[in-house]
Amino acid sequence: MTSHILVLNAGSATLKFELFQNPRKLASVVAGSIERIGLRGSFACVRGGKPVRVAVRTHSQALHEALKMLPVPADNIGAVGHRVVHGGERYAKPVAVTSAVLRHLERYSKLAPLHNPVNISVIRASMKLMRRQRHVAVFDTSFFSGIAPEHYLYAIPYRYYLTLGIRRYGFHGISHGYATRCAAKRLGKKLSTANLITLHLGNGCSAAAIRNGKPVTTSMGYTPLEGLVMGTRSGSIDPAVPLVLQQALKKTPAQIDHLLNAESGLLGLSGFTSDMREILRAAGQPVSGYHGRAHFAVGQRTRARLALHAFIVRLQHYIAAYAGLLGTVDAVVFTGGIGERSAAVRRLAMGGLSLPGKPRVVIIPAREELAIAQQVARSVY
Repeated sequence: MTSHILVLNAGSATLKFELFQNPRKLASVVAGSIERIGLRGSFACVRGGKPVRVAVRTHSQALHEALKMLPVPADNIGAVGHRVVHGGERYAKPVAVTSAVLRHLERYSKLAPLHNPVNISVIRASMKLMRRQRHVAVFDTSFFSGIAPEHYLYAIPYRYYLTLGIRRYGFHGISHGYATRCAAKRLGKKLSTANLITLHLGNGCSAAAIRNGKPVTTSMGYTPLEGLVMGTRSGSIDPAVPLVLQQALKKTPAQIDHLLNAESGLLGLSGFTSDMREILRAAGQPVSGYHGRAHFAVGQRTRARLALHAFIVRLQHYIAAYAGLLGTVDAVVFTGGIGERSAAVRRLAMGGLSLPGKPRVVIIPAREELAIAQQVARSVY
């Protein structure tokens, strides 16, 4: 079998890719991303290069752009690893992709409407373009599969967990798991002794409480909608709000679902963008590596400050709550595009908090692709 592993990591508005050589050492050959898919100003960037504008409306189009950037032909690729957001309770470990697996994953699309559909579309497109390769799905939910029932059950009739599987699943698990292992190593601690609060902050955002190297609980729940304020997702709200909106606006459940997943969060509060870089710039905060607009209307600046403050307040709420749950915190770990790149967000998030154990702030660059490749290598080779 050829020795290259290609990893495809499809987010709600991004497609990250990385090619690895040698399943034992997993040396990175090339990495890059297609960003702002379906938004104005979409661009492609290979690691170490400059962003290049590309007109990309769908994730399938983004896949074609990504494959053009690979330095080896498809025949040199032995396996393709795919990040899949929601595997339910059925898939807690990597699995070889088959038509039956895809049918099961499609059932979870309603639980992760911004992710599973694009994950599946990228898998289907890549299986057509790379028919001879092994395709392996790696799940975001698996890291949290061991949390206790008191943390994953909702206080609704228990029969709905048994019959419908309604529970907290947790997401961004690949990222939280990698950040946990790296942070423990950075701190010089054994993984089994590390108490951490891990924060994955990107277009989607989540927090996790880690005790002795294992997750206790996490902010995302039955779907990736719960928890922190995100790019276009509302995060946690009063459960009655969707019912009120549905009645007041005469909307269907599907339309309310779209409103909360695709029209809310930073976009809903600011009224003009879901991009934290633009929010920070409009709010007068420093932004490194920003290539977007520089001028904003007065109203946009006001709303950007509101959106930023709401984002930070919710973030601080989870940090403080998880610190209380853990008792002692060795570090607050920031990862993801916003978490690792925005010093302003880190400063604001930690400002004014009094946390037990005087935790360090640790920045771990997200390496979801490497973590996926590691699981694919163990599964295939």
